Amino acid sequence: MKSLAIIGGSGMLGSDLVRYLGKKFDVLSIDRNNYHSHEGKFFDVLINANGNSRRFWANQNPVDDFLASTLSVYKSIFDFSSDFYVYISSPDVYEKHSSPRYTMEERKINSGNLEPYGFNKYLSELIVKKYKKKYLILRCSMILGKKIKKGPIYDIINNKPLFINLDSKLQLVTSQAIADIIEKVLEKSIVGETINVGGRGSFSFKKIKKYIDREIEISRDSKTQIYEMNIEKLKGFYKKLKTSEEYLKDFF
Repeated sequence: MKSLAIIGGSGMLGSDLVRYLGKKFDVLSIDRNNYHSHEGKFFDVLINANGNSRRFWANQNPVDDFLASTLSVYKSIFDFSSDFYVYISSPDVYEKHSSPRYTMEERKINSGNLEPYGFNKYLSELIVKKYKKKYLILRCSMILGKKIKKGPIYDIINNKPLFINLDSKLQLVTSQAIADIIEKVLEKSIVGETINVGGRGSFSFKKIKKYIDREIEISRDSKTQIYEMNIEKLKGFYKKLKTSEEYLKDFF
């Protein structure tokens, strides 16, 4: 059985990956409480699901975000040895993340046009590519999991005002689907690739009232957000890919 470690194993995505992947692999959860006690160990697969995921905070605090999201990646590569390194990245590395037309994985990125959050994620990707011969970068859309703590779906569930308006369209995926995709990658020995991960199409928040039977408060500072990456590469090997709305139904 392959040894598999998940950095950020107590976080929203990481804790679900520990649970789902633990059914087929010998999984170790690594977080700030046990990080140093496992330094120097070798793992067949090391998944980095750590780092800051608060985009607004990152753009206001670029240095702190660098320490949390980029320096931590650098350290992990040298603190642990692994045959295969999986890094969870973000669609914010794209200059335009609103359309499949602009978000093909091979598209050249002008880092000078990125906000600090996306820039620090992109730097992390470059670090992984430089130091790991066998790697996989997953640029994951909005993730829905059991420990969800932020984002518009969290706000809706907890009766908080939305900071996006109902004209927004977001690409969604569940943590369980991400675990399933990682299993498929390992099964097919896909290495040295960057892959966009998200549901087919985007979910329009104009439809949210189908799932929430009450009035939804919209903040006066709300903005329109549109995220939809090109997922043709993912569809090529993962035949079970659902729509963003189907993943939302699964989550609810």
